[in-house]
Amino acid sequence: MFSVAGLHYVAGERTSTMSVPSLRNVGLFTVFSVPQMKCSELSAEWIRSSVQNYLENDDVFTTPFLKTVVFHGVDEGSITITPEALDYLAQQGNERRIFITGESLLPGPYVSWGREIRDVWRLVDDSSGTCMLTLKPQQTVGDDPFEIFSSRIPGSQFRGFAIPSRIKTSRVSDSPLSGFRVVIKDNIHLKGIRTSAGNKGFHDTYRERTESAPCVKRLIDHGVVLLGKTKMNSFGNWEEPVESTDYQAPWNPRGDGYQSPGGSSSGSAAAIASYDWLDIAIGTDTWASVTRPSLWCGCFGLRPTQGALSADGIEPFCQLWDTAGVLARDLQKCRDFSSVWLSPGKLRDEAMPFSSIIWPTDYWSIIDSKQITIAKGFVEKIKVSLALECEDLSFKAMWEQLPPSEAVGVSLDDYINEAPNAQCYDAYHNLDEFRAKHHELFGHAPYVSPPNQKMWSFAETMSQEKRDQDFAKIDVYKQWFTQTVWAGTRSNALIVMPLESMSPRYRDEVPSFKRPPQDGIGALTLGPVMDSPVLAVPVAEIPYHSRITDRDEALPFVLAIMGPKGSDLALMDAMLKVLEKSDMPTVVKTGRSMF
Repeated sequence: MFSVAGLHYVAGERTSTMSVPSLRNVGLFTVFSVPQMKCSELSAEWIRSSVQNYLENDDVFTTPFLKTVVFHGVDEGSITITPEALDYLAQQGNERRIFITGESLLPGPYVSWGREIRDVWRLVDDSSGTCMLTLKPQQTVGDDPFEIFSSRIPGSQFRGFAIPSRIKTSRVSDSPLSGFRVVIKDNIHLKGIRTSAGNKGFHDTYRERTESAPCVKRLIDHGVVLLGKTKMNSFGNWEEPVESTDYQAPWNPRGDGYQSPGGSSSGSAAAIASYDWLDIAIGTDTWASVTRPSLWCGCFGLRPTQGALSADGIEPFCQLWDTAGVLARDLQKCRDFSSVWLSPGKLRDEAMPFSSIIWPTDYWSIIDSKQITIAKGFVEKIKVSLALECEDLSFKAMWEQLPPSEAVGVSLDDYINEAPNAQCYDAYHNLDEFRAKHHELFGHAPYVSPPNQKMWSFAETMSQEKRDQDFAKIDVYKQWFTQTVWAGTRSNALIVMPLESMSPRYRDEVPSFKRPPQDGIGALTLGPVMDSPVLAVPVAEIPYHSRITDRDEALPFVLAIMGPKGSDLALMDAMLKVLEKSDMPTVVKTGRSMF
C-alpha cells in the first residue's frame, strides 16, 4: 500500500515481469497509447487532451503518475515531442519519458518495483458498512475463482474496496458494460467465495462455491468489475436494522444517517446511495426486495420481468418470484446496463406506446395525504410528457363487479388476503437441507433472527395441500387481472403505486408497524404476481426533524411504476422522457440528499 496526493493505493496484481530495462524501478508511471499518426511529433494539444481525458474519466489516475510517461507503440527515434508539449508535461511533474513497442501494456497508471510492473488499485473505505466482503478485481474476462480482498486503509474500522483504473477495465471487453463497477448481493453465488445469505450459520455450513451464478457469468463475460458482496436481510426476510443479529445492518446515508435501509437488498441500495465510484448494485427481489430499499436509500431500482434473468445460483426464497434486479443512481445507466444484461428473448421486440395510467386507489388508501399530493403531481407530469390519460381504479370494486367464476360472491379480501402466505412454505422448505447439514456439522439447529423464527414457525404448520391451494388462488387472480384490469384500452397501461408511507424509521427502533403494509396482493407484490417489471423512481424528498441531529432532514420519496410483462426498456425510456421533460433529475446524488 502507498499514498499519492492524499489518496490510498494498492500495488495490485503483477501485470508482467519487466522485459524493458528502462522501466525498472521507475516507481509511478503512466502509459499512453500513441495512435498511428501521419505526422512525426506529439503536440502539446494531443498530450494535454490525453491527460485531461484520464483525469476526467478515471478516479484512480492522478497527476503524480505522470512522473514517468511511457509512450506505447512508437520507437524513440521515430517521433519527437514538441517543446510546448515538454513544457506542459514538466508543469504536471513529469521527469522522464520512455518509448516502447512490443510490451503488452494497457493505457493507464502503473507502479514499477524491481523487475515487476504492477497494476494500481485505489483503496477506498466501505464507510457505510454495506458489504460482507470485498473482492480482488478480476483482471480478464474468464471463469477464474474470485478472491477476497483483505486490505483496508490504516486506522479504518471498515473494509477496503480495491478500485481498478477505468482506463484499463473499459478495454477488457468490447461490451458497452466493460469496466462497469458493480457489487452483488450475498445470496448470489460467486466461484471461490462462500455465500452467507445474511446468516452466519449458513455461511459456516457451506464451503466456497464452485460455480458463479449464470447472471454473474453474464456480467463477467461483458467485462464488468465485481468489487464486493453486499449485506442483506437474512434469507431475504423483512428485517429492520435492530433485528440484524448475525451481521450489522448497512448504514443508509440518506437524511440523518440513522434511517432504515429497507430490505432485503439493503447493502446494495446503501452502497449505490453512498459511493460515487460505484456504477451499479445488484440485488434480488421476491416481493419488493429491490424496490423497497430503493425507496429508503433514494435511488432507481428495477425489478425486471420475471424470467429475464436466470435465478439459478441465487439462494431461493420462493422460486416462482425470485429474480435479480438493478439499483442505480443514474436512470440512463440503469437502462443501458439492463439492455445488455437482461435476456432479450424475455423482452418485447418493439416498444409499444403505453395506453394509459392506472391510479390504484386501494393501494393509496394507506399513504399520507401530503405524499399522495406529491405522487399525483408526478402523475400529471407523466400525463403531459407521454400524452396519456389517468384512470382511478379500485381493484376491489372491479372484483365485486366482474369476479372470476371461482370466486363469485366472495370479496377480493376474503379470497386472496391469506394466499401470499404460501411463499412461506417454499422459503422454509428451501432450507431443509441447510438445517439438516448444519445439525450434522454442529450438533444443533442454526440460529435465525426473530422474523425468520416467526416465519419458520408458521411455515411448519402449513401443509403442501394448503400451499398449492393458495398458489392456485394467486393464479386465478393473475388471470383475472389480465382479463379485467389490463384489458381493452388499458391493455398496455402504466400502474403508479406507492411503496410505503414515508416517516422516520430509526435503525435503533424495535419495529411496531405492519409488515407488509397491506394484506393480499398489494403495491409491493403486484409486480411479482404479474411477472411484470417495476421501476422505482425518486421524485421528491419528505422533510422531517431528526431526533439524531436535532435539525431538519429529508427522507426519499420514491414511486413504483409498473408496466406489462416485457416492457422493461420501454418503461425506463418512458420515465427518462418524463423526468427530462419535467426538468427533474435523472441522476441522484450520494449522501444525505438525493438532489
